[in-house]
Amino acid sequence: MKNFKKRIMDKTILVNAERELESQIELLFALLEHIGPHKFIHGFSIQVGWTVYYLHEREPGIFILTAPDYTKNPFEDITEDLTLSLWVQLEQTHFLKGINVDGLSIKFSDKIILSKGVLDLEKIYLQRIGDVEKGDSGWYIGSVEDTDATSLYALHAYELLKIRPAILQVLALPNEFIVVFEGSEIKAVLNENDIDVFISSS
Repeated sequence: MKNFKKRIMDKTILVNAERELESQIELLFALLEHIGPHKFIHGFSIQVGWTVYYLHEREPGIFILTAPDYTKNPFEDITEDLTLSLWVQLEQTHFLKGINVDGLSIKFSDKIILSKGVLDLEKIYLQRIGDVEKGDSGWYIGSVEDTDATSLYALHAYELLKIRPAILQVLALPNEFIVVFEGSEIKAVLNENDIDVFISSS
């Protein structure tokens, strides 16, 4: 892990993450340069993609950027290691660029609806709908082979990190999109017109 440092508005900003994520860190620095000096205080938060980042003042004039700790309870625990947050953001951005689609943000705490036992199956599909309540991602995960599932439950988006992390890359797709998975491999991405826009790299 590397420590990145930048001077912004007479403040020193520290960020800890893996070196490979430097481009994502530069994006964070660029966003912080535009927040305005009156917001540059301890506890200020900014949402970038699926993560909320927080400014933590270690000592006068020196801030470190923190994020929810997805390895623990992200609603209560924070971490100074931004690797996981930045990795998810990079994966989602890379995927959208790969199929040339403008995304729709999703927050780590947004809920996803699933049919019971679906994450244990090899062949699943995801479908995103609009017109949902705040805190609901609009995503539904179901079985490709059993489309009549009636037992449903919800989980937070970040929980997929431990259960089926390959799904995270597609969660910034816009409404009306459908994604078909076989294991961790994407088989199809259908847009709002039911046209497959996915080109496999394999």
